[in-house]
Amino acid sequence: MGRTVTKSIAIIGEGETEWFYFDSLRVACRYPFKVAPDFPQHSDIKHMLKLVESYLNKQYDFIVCLFDMDRLLQYPSEMRLYQKAKKEYSKKKYTEKVMFVETNPCTEFWFLLHFLPNVVCRRYESCEQLLPELQKYMPGYEKTKRYFIRTNLYKYLTENGDLERAMSNSEKLCQLCQESPEDLKAYSEIHQVIRLLTNI
Repeated sequence: MGRTVTKSIAIIGEGETEWFYFDSLRVACRYPFKVAPDFPQHSDIKHMLKLVESYLNKQYDFIVCLFDMDRLLQYPSEMRLYQKAKKEYSKKKYTEKVMFVETNPCTEFWFLLHFLPNVVCRRYESCEQLLPELQKYMPGYEKTKRYFIRTNLYKYLTENGDLERAMSNSEKLCQLCQESPEDLKAYSEIHQVIRLLTNI
């Protein structure tokens, strides 16, 4: 019998939302990955890129970086740094190893995709603008540590929403965005991370 080799995955998020979501997913599905940094904090892009390098040095098999585009769109200097890094890490030697995963405006849009009956192209200037929409499905939702500690995000979303629906909505929206990037619609690439985790 062959021994299953555990792949090492580091998931790097900018803030608490990503950390709590992926940590609750890790526990629920018993995935052997690490959510980095060890405790959630609002990281700027420089800090995130340092973490990428440190996990590359530690020979991690996969490094996933989650980015909220609303933040990057607010800060042109961060956006330039992001685009430069994205180009760098898309080079052949990093292919399959480093993944840049975007959600516009924020990770909460990925949550919302679990509930929407069909794909609708929407625009949200910010996360604040999206929250009232999400609260229709997640009453009392707030972007606070207190809420995240109280609520198992992954469990809530899979029991009250539909992960398959979120995946399919997410894929369709990414396709639409590629066809007409100038529209800058809300989208999420988080389905790619879920797929990666499922495949390994």
